Amino acid sequence: MPLLAASPGKKENKTTAPAEAPPTLSLEGLPGVWLQGTPVKEWEKDKVYIFEFWATWCGPCLAAMPHMEQLHQAFKDNPRMQIVGVNVMDRKTPEALKEFIKNRPSPLNYTMAVDVDGKKTKEKWLDPLEVNGIPHAFAVKNGRLIWRGHPAQLSEEIMQAMLRPDFSAASLPAKGPDAGAHEWQHYRETSQKVRDLVEKDGKQGVQALLKQIQDSGKFPQDQVIQMKMIPFLVLAEQGKFEEAQSVLNDVSGEYPDNYRVQIDIAGTLMEGKSVPAGKMDTALVERCLARCIEISRKSNKEASLPWRMMAELRERQGNMKEALQDMEKALSLTSISKAWTKLQELSGTTETFQSLMDQAAAEIKPEPPRKKQELGPVQEDEQYTPLFSKLDWVNHPALTGLPSGKTVFISFWRWTPAQGGMWSDGAPGRILDVVLKKYGLLDHPGIKAVVLDVIPADKKQVQEYLDSPEGWTAYPVGVPSDRSVVDLFESLKLESFPAAAVIRDGTLLWAGEIKRMPEWVAETARRDSFDKNQFAEEDAKRKARQQAMQAVIKKSFELRREKKFDEYKKLIEENAERFADDGWFASTVAEIQAGEAWKEKDYQKVADILDQVLTRFPKEDSLASYLLKILNGSDEMRGYNYQAARHALQIMKDSNTRDDGSYNAACYEVMMKMAMEKKDYAQAKKDALNALRELPLMHQYVAMKKKQAEA
Repeated sequence: MPLLAASPGKKENKTTAPAEAPPTLSLEGLPGVWLQGTPVKEWEKDKVYIFEFWATWCGPCLAAMPHMEQLHQAFKDNPRMQIVGVNVMDRKTPEALKEFIKNRPSPLNYTMAVDVDGKKTKEKWLDPLEVNGIPHAFAVKNGRLIWRGHPAQLSEEIMQAMLRPDFSAASLPAKGPDAGAHEWQHYRETSQKVRDLVEKDGKQGVQALLKQIQDSGKFPQDQVIQMKMIPFLVLAEQGKFEEAQSVLNDVSGEYPDNYRVQIDIAGTLMEGKSVPAGKMDTALVERCLARCIEISRKSNKEASLPWRMMAELRERQGNMKEALQDMEKALSLTSISKAWTKLQELSGTTETFQSLMDQAAAEIKPEPPRKKQELGPVQEDEQYTPLFSKLDWVNHPALTGLPSGKTVFISFWRWTPAQGGMWSDGAPGRILDVVLKKYGLLDHPGIKAVVLDVIPADKKQVQEYLDSPEGWTAYPVGVPSDRSVVDLFESLKLESFPAAAVIRDGTLLWAGEIKRMPEWVAETARRDSFDKNQFAEEDAKRKARQQAMQAVIKKSFELRREKKFDEYKKLIEENAERFADDGWFASTVAEIQAGEAWKEKDYQKVADILDQVLTRFPKEDSLASYLLKILNGSDEMRGYNYQAARHALQIMKDSNTRDDGSYNAACYEVMMKMAMEKKDYAQAKKDALNALRELPLMHQYVAMKKKQAEA
């Protein structure tokens, strides 16, 4: 099993090595395959090696990488310090890992290696030292482990101390269980001091404090940068846009080689929430983006994002010719473009990526704009009329009840007021639209919807957001001033977002996470008539059956825990037909059958068994994702899983409820690479076209071309 992703506070990530005798690390534990940078072959005298252990599936690991890159930049010219990222317990090939590193949002230039099959680093280092969670880091000096902990705990000051002959991990400040909370509190308090000084004395009045903060060494670099950005936020709030942007100009100049700083400054200004578009310092934005392009070029990992943003800047300036050129450059740097180049090499063809872009552009047709929903007459009742009358309604006159004679979806939405506004769930009703469209219910005459904000908010702020293109919704939005909507949410036993309740003629049909809505809810909503008694009988049967299945599942867990595997298998097989229409129970049955085929080394049969489950449950995206992991879970299966794995990816794409085609594009791109492995080049080309057609960047490019043509 892979190492579990661990947070900084996990118990297993000890902050110091044992004080009495630092362990010696054998050179046999050095990874066998080096992806970039200078390989480590021996322990150079008095040189400090920082090993950061990570995996592509580990979110906290990926989040720590920009921090490690910052540390690398700080010490890259010091011959006595080297940072090495070691990929552990991953199933990706070294070639795939090289591509993965190249495609990270921020360039990664420090040395990278991979512990293939866990035969070196994991076996010789991690297992003996009981490292059971990543991300994790080692500091090694003269072959001895002098420090270990979470990568986020590393700082320039600690690493500088490691270079001293008298360094001891025991001399570092103790990290008690509440250390993280205390550090965070200290950061917040210091940030507030910065804000107070700026509000009182402006940009100049806070310079001494910021210098003191930087010189103290008490904060990691990213927090120092964040505090240096506070004067910008305060001055922008005060309407002092020129002075505010001079703060960003100073920060940009202070960190000219920091990709994240440059891209964040450009993005902050282009977003337009802090500084109005007409007041934006376009020259500063352009300089930041040019630096990002130069930084990524120097690392031989040119990134798509700054080119896309440069295209948007040119478009705002009215220079559509350069905007399109920059957008074409951005598209040429996407992973789809790189996969297309590989396809041409493998297939022996020479079709250009521009040709593929032209084909995709011709097939992209903008959807007609949605119209505001017409609710029709509403029916007052004892439950919803008292609640609705307490809400401020946006986009619709005050509602006193649910639309009568209709199936009504109540979509719960979270608006989190903050400086500039922050929206936890995107535009209200957006994911509901995706689900309704999937079931053929969008704009159905018998279907209506309302959106209820869960968190009390300022109606004016909400109205401003709904009036913007990103916040537009077809539905009326109710904004509470108290806990009334929260109480309704909790009474429905809802636990996660985005959530919805479905009501017909005053009867609650279903409530839950909207993207998990069962097929029977859509079927009931489509019916021209609704019989409450008939529904009550059907619902009672569903609940009784669910309770019975849960009892079987509970019993199966007990048998597995007691290692009574024969009894477990018998229990599942006895109930296979009874619960055959439940995807998860069917997959459990399939796993037992596949296990027998696995013992016989009949890998094609394993793939066929799992594919049959996918065929029976074409809308179960989470099930498809789970089975895909099994299909890709071993080298043996990879030679037989082609059709089944493609099937799973197609289900995942079709069931996508994200309001962003990036997920769909990623599914198609994986299919494309699988087709190339199978030498099915015709299919790979179709997948590439589908991936590009789904890519939001491509839609943006098409919109630009249309705008240029209309001009």
